[in-house]
Amino acid sequence: MKRFQVSILSVAMTCFSIPVIGYAQQGHSHEGHNHAEHGDHDHSGEVLGFQLKDWKESHFEDAAKAEQHLQTLKKLGCEAEKSGHAGHIDIRYRAKEWKTMTAANHDLAHQWEGWLKEAGFDVFHGHQDASFSKGPESVEFRLVEWKTLHGEGNEKEQAAVIDILKKLGTEVKIDKHDGHSDIKYRAPIWIDIHVADHATSEKWTNWLRANGFETQHEH
Repeated sequence: MKRFQVSILSVAMTCFSIPVIGYAQQGHSHEGHNHAEHGDHDHSGEVLGFQLKDWKESHFEDAAKAEQHLQTLKKLGCEAEKSGHAGHIDIRYRAKEWKTMTAANHDLAHQWEGWLKEAGFDVFHGHQDASFSKGPESVEFRLVEWKTLHGEGNEKEQAAVIDILKKLGTEVKIDKHDGHSDIKYRAPIWIDIHVADHATSEKWTNWLRANGFETQHEH
């Protein structure tokens, strides 16, 4: 049974109404990825991750709304197609792999999150602590599938782990039962943190790997 791991670091180190278009679709592949060529990551706006593994079909009576929905899905990078029969229009779509988009601000991010969820997508929307936004060394990480830490008794240790995970920008769910708390967490899209020096980046890299994350470390 997996227990909490706080070693190395402590908290101290720390409807289908479409929103107004204010996003940029992003791609983030580490196949041949080179930070020296692409420069620093842009931390303006808020990043959302979304996925819809299986085909979903939505029905429309209004041709203009159907076309708007289709074009929005395509701009988001989804597979999408339109067909018509029996007096209505069907839009069929999916996004088999996790995709990302950046909303211009917090309010738009929540509007897009609501729209994507209503459209059937699994959505990831993390909020990273500002202390990780600056620094010459970066560590990137992701954890596509949910991971569960089973803890018993030590509420202070549990709270420390939850705080670290949230500050990193991961999605966290807490299930309290039978006298202990299970912590579920994930980050299905690549997230990067910036830290002050190489030693600190190594500590974070080790902690992330120990807790199930894939990592990429740029010097």
